[in-house]
Amino acid sequence: MPNILLLPGKGIGSEVTNERIRIYEVLLIHEGQNLGVMRTQDALAKAREIGLDLVEVAPNSRPPVCQIMDYGKFMYEKNKKKKQHVVKEKEVSFRYVIDDHDLETKANQIRKFIGKGHKVKVVVKFKAREKAQKDKGFVVIEKLIVMLGDVVIVEKSPGFEGHCITARLDKKDSKDGNEGKEEEDSQRASQV
Repeated sequence: MPNILLLPGKGIGSEVTNERIRIYEVLLIHEGQNLGVMRTQDALAKAREIGLDLVEVAPNSRPPVCQIMDYGKFMYEKNKKKKQHVVKEKEVSFRYVIDDHDLETKANQIRKFIGKGHKVKVVVKFKAREKAQKDKGFVVIEKLIVMLGDVVIVEKSPGFEGHCITARLDKKDSKDGNEGKEEEDSQRASQV
């Protein structure tokens, strides 16, 4: 069995709590107010009186800073923040003179992004005098949206901004996808 060195005073997280605080004096904080420097035993007694924990939040300062708080709730909130999923937006851009095969490639790229949980910003770019052809750009972007109709919903409809037409796409709700799947299954059953 390997020897494990346990350091005295270490709590569940990186913070030291309650009786595990081994220093004589601490600077005590409660609800954002500085209560001053006091003996650790007195600070712990105050925390117990309130029904909370004494947590060392700044061990390297002199004297160390301790705060009266609900340690369990603090750790829960800390872990919850770590697990939050940030939705990223990917951008797929092309010109209005794109070939059908290239448009299919862009559609497959968007499918991958949507599958990974990203939102997608579709941009059709125009050069100087090409802005006169913006109706062709709207046709191409609508064609792309139709190609992806089974996977995406249009979060922001196509609109002209500067030298570009932009639209935002998001993943279709699972309910909508299941209804389509049930329809396909029923059609297959009727064909057999």
